Amino acid sequence: MRASLLQIDVNDDESVAARRRRVADLVRDQAGVDLVVLPELWTTGAFAYEEFAAEAEPLDGPTHEAMAKAASDAGVWLHAGSIPERAPSDGSPSQAPLYNTSLVYSPSGERVASYRKIHRFGFDKGEAVLMAAGDELVTVALAQTTIGVATCYDLRFPE
Repeated sequence: MRASLLQIDVNDDESVAARRRRVADLVRDQAGVDLVVLPELWTTGAFAYEEFAAEAEPLDGPTHEAMAKAASDAGVWLHAGSIPERAPSDGSPSQAPLYNTSLVYSPSGERVASYRKIHRFGFDKGEAVLMAAGDELVTVALAQTTIGVATCYDLRFPE
């Protein structure tokens, strides 16, 4: 299995929409590999806490659309890193919980998994207080292997 791990420069002068387009092109450039992996919270920056609520999106939002198309165009499995997800809500959208959510796509561009980070980093600020915790472990069966989806601090809790 050939995997490409992409680091994404997050610059405050670049809009999230422009970054999304740039990253989709980087994924397309990985045609020929089996799996492409993007970093955590690359749309906003992992420590851009003040941007999480403003840039949060639903699972079928603009990042999903861009990454599904990029995975399909490149013909790769894509772990599209994670995004600030605004969960569906019966009440006011601004009251809906936020999650740090990873998205995984097949080579046909189908979203085959989403994973809400369980172990949020921090104690009294940032992700730990701004985002809700997920509660499900997620695996994805690829042609050559099965991958478990975890995000950053989750690795400290292998059980």
